[in-house]
Amino acid sequence: MKNYNSDKLRTIAVIGHASVGKTSLCDSLLLKGGTVERLGSVDNGTSQFDYTDESRDRKHSLSSSMGIVEHDGYKINIMDTPGLTDFHGATIGSVIVSDGVLLVIDGSDGVEVGTLKTWDFAAGNDKPLMIWVNRVDRDNADFKRVLEDIKKHLNKSVVPVTFPVKDNGVFTAVVNVLTGKAVDSEGKEIPLPDSVKDDTEMYRMQLVETAAETDEKLMESFFENDTLSEEEMNTGLKKAIATRSFFPIFSGLAIPPVGQEFLLDSIPVFIPSPLEAPSIPANDGKNDIEITPDPSGPFIARVFNCKVDTHMGEIVFVRVQNGSIEGTTDVSNTTKNVSERLGNYYFISGGDRINADKLVTGDIAAVAKLKNTSTNDTLGPKGSNIILKPIVFPEPVYRVAIAPKDRGHEDKMGSGLSLLAAQDPTLILRNEGEIGQTTLSGMGELHLKVMLSRLKDSTGVETETFKPRIAYHETITRKAEGSYKHKKQTGGRGQYGHVFIRLEPLPRGEGFVFESKVVGGNVPTNFIPAVEKGIVEAMKNGPISKSKVVDIKAVVYDGSYHPVDSSDMAFKLASRKCFRNVMLDAGPSLLEPIVNLEVTVPDEFMGDVMSDLTSRRGRIQGIEAEGAFQLIKASIPEAELFQYTSTLKSLTQARGSFSQSFEGYKPVPRDIQKKIMAAAEEEEE
Repeated sequence: MKNYNSDKLRTIAVIGHASVGKTSLCDSLLLKGGTVERLGSVDNGTSQFDYTDESRDRKHSLSSSMGIVEHDGYKINIMDTPGLTDFHGATIGSVIVSDGVLLVIDGSDGVEVGTLKTWDFAAGNDKPLMIWVNRVDRDNADFKRVLEDIKKHLNKSVVPVTFPVKDNGVFTAVVNVLTGKAVDSEGKEIPLPDSVKDDTEMYRMQLVETAAETDEKLMESFFENDTLSEEEMNTGLKKAIATRSFFPIFSGLAIPPVGQEFLLDSIPVFIPSPLEAPSIPANDGKNDIEITPDPSGPFIARVFNCKVDTHMGEIVFVRVQNGSIEGTTDVSNTTKNVSERLGNYYFISGGDRINADKLVTGDIAAVAKLKNTSTNDTLGPKGSNIILKPIVFPEPVYRVAIAPKDRGHEDKMGSGLSLLAAQDPTLILRNEGEIGQTTLSGMGELHLKVMLSRLKDSTGVETETFKPRIAYHETITRKAEGSYKHKKQTGGRGQYGHVFIRLEPLPRGEGFVFESKVVGGNVPTNFIPAVEKGIVEAMKNGPISKSKVVDIKAVVYDGSYHPVDSSDMAFKLASRKCFRNVMLDAGPSLLEPIVNLEVTVPDEFMGDVMSDLTSRRGRIQGIEAEGAFQLIKASIPEAELFQYTSTLKSLTQARGSFSQSFEGYKPVPRDIQKKIMAAAEEEEE
């Protein structure tokens, strides 16, 4: 492969709802662009993009993958991304490093939940966006209905650049509005059908007006000539797309490929080059700065993905944001402040790798044999302090407790999962001392299944998962006080400690306050720290559920001691027992973690979803319409959310999605508190 300058590079992330044909479209672009001689197939396991055993077995993209098309003097990196919400972390990473995105929509189903989600990824990162309406040959495919669907749910500023033709319900052609050319259902060029000349002219005038509105000179030219030249059209439309004030629509078939040439012709024209990209936020170790793409500037690259390759081992994928690099070079991982040697880097197209001797601004490459580099790291020249603003990945929504099936494999499991979590930031491993379990969190049940399968393949460790314990907290609702005397005589020196303690509730989130109001030396000063230590130890296991005690003020205000038998240990034991007794008199209350939930569902499933949330002790906080979808906002106990991903899939025919965030702790209802207390007592026995 020849070297391309930055202005001749384009990177497109192909996004959308699951199962709309994204991967098949990417395969068809490689075929039409001449990269491959035969069309890859997801169903037959020959796709250039779903080339791993995992993806082939499941017939779904489980990570992002890349193919390269050399077209009309340009190199176009095509990044296929997962549509399944469990793997949206990879989708977000690909969107971040793209020059623009291609949103794929099914010609029958129109805008779906995943369409909205991935549209938001592009909007949130200010990426130019084009739309491909796929499968326009199906009996129930209706391009004009989908066009109205897009205008209603996504953006009104859309106009077809290409559109399908149907004759008596049978797909016959795709028309290019800008060139007036058409191709038939086999992709062969044909004269423009008479039946669509009016639609072609109507859409063309809409494109002319869109282009003219971007610039005063173009507007003047339009008024003078009632049209724009091809160069003027391209200039105006490119500007409108770059500023996200316009979103062009293309259409066709992925299988068999129809309409791809029109799309490939338009990508370099409409999508800005890496040198035209907006500056990106960074920090130089002291101040927040902006990095403006400059091929002659210092080398700066972002790591946006990691994989384990069968032949190369662990590889990282980088986007060069600034400068260039040639040959073997020592660089700095500025995020981790370690040195790395860049020598083995490649361009990746499907399962093929192409040796690269130089990387320039805008390049996407795979780098092998880096020792300490993972997703979200920044690479720069030796001595650099510049760190790019990290990619913000979604918070995990599915959490399990995890342990190895065979004892003694805990360390091996932990190190293997830590390595996977470094590759995938949406996977989070925690050793949770408060509940005494190791937990693994991810984007869904399938996400964790895939990750644990990878763990087994790489380390041989088999695991089992459980419902995680809930990190309940205990507190008090009123003041109380009492005393306890620890006295033990067993021959020789005895034990003696005597304390009076008062407990007071504190506002939520205040934690723990300790105070001594002992006067007259009834408890010598040197024993006061032991009293506090005893209370702190007692707060680790509260009296009603063995949970952590929070938001309490403890005051030791009196006591007594023995000149020989008193000790730190005696006062610590006395204060532990005293704390427990007094807390039981202070209106003990159990607190549970509450989660904020945002559930996006199609209209027809809203009632079932809301009913289910209510049955889980959820409180509906509000409902917002998002076109044909509803965003349900709810507050719900964490204890009620285990395996909610599976329930939501079942309730919505896999068309619902949700996100969650921690809200805080609230009191558990009395009837449920009794059950939790009984379970704690049973476990202790």
